[in-house]
Amino acid sequence: MKIKNILFPFIFGFTIILFASCFKEKKPIRIAANNWPSCELWYIAEEQGYFEDVPVEIVRFTKWSDSMASLYLGKTDLVHSTYFNAVYHAGKGEKSKIILMTETIFGNQGLVVNKEIQSASDLKGKKIAVEIDRDEHYLLYKFLRKNNMSENDIELVSVSSFEEASKLFIDGKVDAAVTYEPYVSTAVDKVNGNLLMQSNRKLMSTDVILAREKSLDKRPEDYSKLVKAWYKAQEFVKNNPEKGYQIMASKEKITVNEFKKFYEKFIFFSIDENMEELSSGKIDEELKNLNQFMIESKLTKKKIDTRKLYDSTVVKMVKGDI
Repeated sequence: MKIKNILFPFIFGFTIILFASCFKEKKPIRIAANNWPSCELWYIAEEQGYFEDVPVEIVRFTKWSDSMASLYLGKTDLVHSTYFNAVYHAGKGEKSKIILMTETIFGNQGLVVNKEIQSASDLKGKKIAVEIDRDEHYLLYKFLRKNNMSENDIELVSVSSFEEASKLFIDGKVDAAVTYEPYVSTAVDKVNGNLLMQSNRKLMSTDVILAREKSLDKRPEDYSKLVKAWYKAQEFVKNNPEKGYQIMASKEKITVNEFKKFYEKFIFFSIDENMEELSSGKIDEELKNLNQFMIESKLTKKKIDTRKLYDSTVVKMVKGDI
């Protein structure tokens, strides 16, 4: 009887601690967002209560590069990125993994050239403006390889933005430029130039969601709920386009028509397409190609284990629930 009396306070105290730990408030998953349509879907998910019991904090950034940096500094847990940047930033801070392919845009990136250039072979010795260490640089690399050429056959002119690439081309300071809409159309129209290459299924960049590995490993179920919420937000836009576009356009401080026009160019990947790419390991080939490109272009010296850059766990969990 005495032993029971002595042990009771300890058993009671342990029970209270155990009970409290079960209901310990979870930290919010911090989502980095910037001016990009697929990022704006998070605001719809938030407004409609699609996150369920997962606490979320959406952190807004003016520059996409700042949102990327926030993940690798450990200040956010989830960010919209690309295959290219997942490889480029590997080993440069907090570890992260691709958990979802989100979208691509066909025809939005292009190589504009002056009217004297009619084919890829005409590019030899010509000046081409492009943002080095960006997806467009890799796009140019793939285009050159497809035409049995390399960067040694051209003169790369490094620029800091799409606008700068377009301006240099329009001003006649370069012979060609890799840029983005609306700068592609503007550049072609102003100098009566040609569009020699345009992004398509073989020449495209794939946008993805990256998750901070430490957070992902502890909370895979929460991340699966976030991915489901993101897909529900897409459905909300389809079923309530007027309200959906208004919410998203307001975040970017542009008109609904301007936002709608850009959003409708996006081709979103389904969960089934993600299953095929991530679970089968098809993604690995493209990541390896990117790593090889970066080595050849002296953007990095190291060969990385690309299998550590993606994780199909969340997609599999979502697939089981949809």
